[in-house]
Amino acid sequence: MSNKQYGLGYERKEKKFWEDKGHTVLRSRGSFGLFDMVVVNMNFWRMISVKATKQKYYSFKKELEELEEFGKWQIPPSTVKILVLYHKGKRKVLYEKVI
Repeated sequence: MSNKQYGLGYERKEKKFWEDKGHTVLRSRGSFGLFDMVVVNMNFWRMISVKATKQKYYSFKKELEELEEFGKWQIPPSTVKILVLYHKGKRKVLYEKVI
């Protein structure tokens, strides 16, 4: 299984996580951008980046810096930036910030 296939499974899992809560999820298939999916409802937008790893040590410093920089221009109110990590199958939110 390639890294892309491994990550794709977790993107689908994250999409289902939000859909089960009643939100609309737009996934960017094969995304190489900052966000893999956008979750929307009447109150907010959540822009989510999903990462997956089996390694004991991992660093997402670059991704966290990019998330911090994003939003310095006008975007919808109550937008939330989130970085989710699936480490050995377990979901962990590494970063979450309301813009």
